[in-house]
Amino acid sequence: MTQVVEIQEPAERSRIAEAVLRDLPEWFGIEEATRRYIEDAATLPTLAVEPDLGFLCLKQHTPRAGEIYVMGVRQDQHRRGLGRALVAEAERWCRAHGIRYLQVKTLGPSLPDPGYDATRLFYEAVGFVAIEELHGLWSHDNPTLILVKDVGPGFSVTPVEGLPELREEDDLAALIAERAALEDGDVVVVAQKAVSKVEGRVVALEDVEPSEQARDIAGDGADPRRIQVILDEAVELVRVRPPLLIARTRHGYVCGSAGVDASNAPEPGTVVLLPLDSDASAARLREELRERTGADVGVIVTDSFGRPWRAATTDVAIGAAGVEVVRDLAGERDPAGYELHATRIAVADEIAGAAQLVFGKLDRVPVAIVRGLDVRGNGRGADIVIPPETDLFR
Repeated sequence: MTQVVEIQEPAERSRIAEAVLRDLPEWFGIEEATRRYIEDAATLPTLAVEPDLGFLCLKQHTPRAGEIYVMGVRQDQHRRGLGRALVAEAERWCRAHGIRYLQVKTLGPSLPDPGYDATRLFYEAVGFVAIEELHGLWSHDNPTLILVKDVGPGFSVTPVEGLPELREEDDLAALIAERAALEDGDVVVVAQKAVSKVEGRVVALEDVEPSEQARDIAGDGADPRRIQVILDEAVELVRVRPPLLIARTRHGYVCGSAGVDASNAPEPGTVVLLPLDSDASAARLREELRERTGADVGVIVTDSFGRPWRAATTDVAIGAAGVEVVRDLAGERDPAGYELHATRIAVADEIAGAAQLVFGKLDRVPVAIVRGLDVRGNGRGADIVIPPETDLFR
């Protein structure tokens, strides 16, 4: 992971700025302007990838607004994630200093230039929105494009729309990357059925021969073939109230119908099963997204579960990669000084529930991007599975 640090020594700030800017003559070819950037860097908050691979200077204009005053990454370091890392650290710096809105200025699109065309695409990819192109701010020959981003506290949940009906062996990472501009630290939340479909975890009921046990449980109100699929997926039947079953799966989940579901199946007469290993599915998708986009994201695979003591369902995490799954607060003290002894927060489940609000059972939106949360980690969905010996409802 790219390490970004804040440079404290004024002379070192200017040294790094000069080393990088001199390496970028296509962007910083006007000597007077380049010299001003180098001199100003000494007086501005400066973030850098040491020793001098890239840097970014910030300028605060008002208590709640700032600017990326100048930024550069050496040419031989382009497309390695350094720019994204610098911007992400700049956003954290702004939040720590109460800055809500961050702007950046670059050459406007009315003057085509391959280098600055790429610069605009970069800023848009990391979440900046073009507001206005000005003529005369720099000069009439150099139009100025102003881009702005809200970097304040909080987070966003954005659906990835336009995905086709997924089939076995579809490239899910490519389909997501084509429709979402991912940033480092994003969490890509994927409904279990999307993963199961591309992994071929779909069963045609016409190919299922139900057992006598399945026929007995189904009675006259259910399809015994679907009951048989549930029995095949279960390692233990926890509760049976024909034709309803609560089962423990091979993964350790205790859930309705062992996770077998006919809703949003690809075709009539089919049911969708849980992935064989949701954590492995999440890790694989995370790596494929990194290869395609260069972004270091987390991935959570979700499914809808019922809960003891509560009516209705909510989405929970059944697979995870690159994220904090459980936050253990044991040993921390509350504002009154009380020491917490058994407080564990199911962070991944909370993210899954938030993402489900934009999925919608009927909307066929199986992927969402959660942005603005600092939840990087190495947890797994398996970390939330309760061991049978501590399950009070077993």
